[in-house]
Amino acid sequence: MRKENSRDDMTKERILVVDNETQVSETIAEIISHEGLEVRIADNGYDALEIAESEPCSVAIVDLKMPGLNGIETIQRLREIDPDMEMIVLTGYPSLDSSLSAIEHHVFGYLSKPADRYVILRMVERALERRRLIVENRSLVEQLRLERNHLHEEVVAAKRGLEHGLERSNTFVSKSEGIRQVKHFVAQVAPTHLAVLIQGETGTGKGAVAQLIHDLSGRESDVFVKINCPAIPEALLESELFGYEPGAFTGAEIKKPGRFKLASAGTVFLDEIGDLPLKLQAKLLQVIEDKCFTPVGGTETITVDFRIIAATNASLEALVAEKQFRADLFYRLNEYSITIPPLRRRTDDIPPLVRHFCDMYGKEFNYSDFEIQDEDMSRLVKHQWPGNVRELESVIRRFAVDRDVLSMREAAPIHSHDPEPDVNVVRIAEVKTIMAALDKTEWNRRKAADQLGMNYSSLIRRIKKYGLKPG
Repeated sequence: MRKENSRDDMTKERILVVDNETQVSETIAEIISHEGLEVRIADNGYDALEIAESEPCSVAIVDLKMPGLNGIETIQRLREIDPDMEMIVLTGYPSLDSSLSAIEHHVFGYLSKPADRYVILRMVERALERRRLIVENRSLVEQLRLERNHLHEEVVAAKRGLEHGLERSNTFVSKSEGIRQVKHFVAQVAPTHLAVLIQGETGTGKGAVAQLIHDLSGRESDVFVKINCPAIPEALLESELFGYEPGAFTGAEIKKPGRFKLASAGTVFLDEIGDLPLKLQAKLLQVIEDKCFTPVGGTETITVDFRIIAATNASLEALVAEKQFRADLFYRLNEYSITIPPLRRRTDDIPPLVRHFCDMYGKEFNYSDFEIQDEDMSRLVKHQWPGNVRELESVIRRFAVDRDVLSMREAAPIHSHDPEPDVNVVRIAEVKTIMAALDKTEWNRRKAADQLGMNYSSLIRRIKKYGLKPG
């Protein structure tokens, strides 16, 4: 439910509902106006433009399929009238082309017909809040610039923080066919309720894709709970996911809600799902299928409604074959799969990514002419980028920090030709380290994993990868 102190703020703003189906627009208008909001209804895009010209509107709810001006064209024209107007897409028939176009035009969210009353009000409230923040922040920046010139750096930092937040919606800086396919898949699956499995190497942007799917899903825009499976100790993972009651274990003095409860009505993002312990995989499967769970040490059953997005840099199929991952959970998570190609397989993306990071960090460090020379760009394109986009961003940022004393060759010691010798050296060293731990523990793989400081499942994958056997 909305906070009471936000009701008065919402009454000061106007909502525009655009749909050629009168019954739909009137129903939505009635829901919104019942909360004290002012609403205007338009039967088509042209009428919507006339209303927006004469009566400023804060949020527009626009049907995608309309005669005359379609939804995307209407959104474009409304943005020309008021660039700060937040847009919510309304659709009864999700279309791939229109969804891709909507992504490019940075709509706030999606409403699927028929839309639930609570979802409509919650999305409108959040859209109003974001618009209010943008307008108020712009006004504050201008006021500080005029009144306090000596605070210029602080003002720029505040404005940059807002701009960075808005730029996050432009997830893909890309020219490659591989990322065009990813956009295609995101547009297809975002408006649905399917579980999504995102696969790709470390640093390819799996988390950003998960966030984008959530943003376009029609669920609450502020409820996106990320769970980094390998980062939470196995002994604490169950209580973190499901919560616990007082006295459930030593130190449990107060009731604590779990991540799943906090994510109700939103999205749960399970990062590196392949590292989830087997005993918790069964409980996770039950939560996904039954939408309910019991906190640790509790007896009350809690019902939740959230969407699952999982990501992994490992082959879950291989883990299933090794009996390190439940087949039934894999199939449940893999209702829709998106694979993000590594950066070395989409070198067309490197120049635009470099320009994007140069622009971003040029602004951060106040460099008006921060760019990469052609010779250095050629070296960057040839690099293998084992850390993918994350590694590329780190290199550009480091160069930006030390650009006066550091050459690009020093910032990115790239070995683009015949990388295999380096890879072989690393492989031989890793095999020797693993074999030493296994021999020391008499091939007790769990003890060896503890000694090596790695997950048990990771050690099993390496043993199989390198074909290791007792001597």
